[in-house]
Amino acid sequence: MKKTLVIHPADPTTDFLKIIYQDRNFTEETKNFEPNNLKFMIQEHDRIVMLGHGYHHGLLNYMQPIIDKSFVPYLKDKELVGIWCFAKSFFDHHGLTGFHTNMFISEPLEAQMMGVMDNNESIELSNLTFAKAVRSNLFHADCLQRVKSTYEKLNSPVSKYNGQQLHFRNHDDPTIRCTSTDLNNYLMNIGSLGSLLPKK
Repeated sequence: MKKTLVIHPADPTTDFLKIIYQDRNFTEETKNFEPNNLKFMIQEHDRIVMLGHGYHHGLLNYMQPIIDKSFVPYLKDKELVGIWCFAKSFFDHHGLTGFHTNMFISEPLEAQMMGVMDNNESIELSNLTFAKAVRSNLFHADCLQRVKSTYEKLNSPVSKYNGQQLHFRNHDDPTIRCTSTDLNNYLMNIGSLGSLLPKK
């Protein structure tokens, strides 16, 4: 049986993602992000699920990088899931494979920043529906199509936007150095916060 590691920094704003992995006998790492510890754990598992907040250079824990380019050799040839904002840039740039997201709206402020008009209740329903869809189809050969089919039935402004941000990259795809228009828009919208992002 394949061993699955979940890396998900504890953060109430992404608690809805716990639906994806809870009670599935996966290894869960939510607190100890010391690099050598994470790299060892990744080596010991076949499937790596990375969840939370992030940017184009990797996964973050309250603005501190925990998965960055130094992890790429350990992630190669693993079955991967990357659900954070701009994970697509990280996957494309480093030639990583698996199900992943681009900019993904999970909070009202993010919707406002991306110019998507929707209400809090609709965004919460979007989060719940998305997490359940991913849980049901995690590591399925047609994961992308199955998740999109379920999730986009919501037909809300946020689900329409997010549905276009879901991607799957396989070993046959060329490596693409990604520069995201959405990323530039996001940083412009959040203004001074953009300067707080870790520099690479």
